[in-house]
Amino acid sequence: GWVSMAYVLHTSQLRVRRAEPADAEFIRSLWSSPRVMCFVGFPKGLATTANEIEKQIEGNSASELGVLLIAETLKSNVRVGQCKIGAPDEEGICEPDIKLKPEHWGDGCGKELWAAMIDYAFTHSPAEIVQGTPNRANTASVHMQQSAGMVKVDEGVFEPNLTLHPEAVPVPYFKLQITREQWLVRQETDIQQSWRDKHER
Repeated sequence: GWVSMAYVLHTSQLRVRRAEPADAEFIRSLWSSPRVMCFVGFPKGLATTANEIEKQIEGNSASELGVLLIAETLKSNVRVGQCKIGAPDEEGICEPDIKLKPEHWGDGCGKELWAAMIDYAFTHSPAEIVQGTPNRANTASVHMQQSAGMVKVDEGVFEPNLTLHPEAVPVPYFKLQITREQWLVRQETDIQQSWRDKHER
């Protein structure tokens, strides 16, 4: 149906679609926000223009992986944030990314979106591992990723490219991962659980 063409994925509260040139200003407002960007190494926000973002959107590939996506509420079509499901690299690792408007922090949107993006990566790509690298200080993001079944495997520090972004700061991060195998086990458990719920009432 045409709906699945227009929307990449649905959750109980949200749907996700490809970004359009008309979304460029909304994305710029997120990327230039110190609150949204402080945990990813841009304490002053990222200096960019709607025009540059528009070019990026127009250059989007046909694949839904790796392109800019917009999450909006099912009920009122309000844009809650921008996200991306990275295409898997040569090691089969796929990295999703979410930038939510601060008023949607803690309302469950991020958790729902993150879990749905993991499902999408494993069902629509050959990814073997979905990985997140949240700032160690961003406990909400760490919890959100763990709630989707991701496990801490490592930690490190991202050193920014100061030639490109002189205002960027280093980011101490945790590396969290979920493998395809772990994801499949979770799917199984969820299916059994909902079957039990249905039959034990």
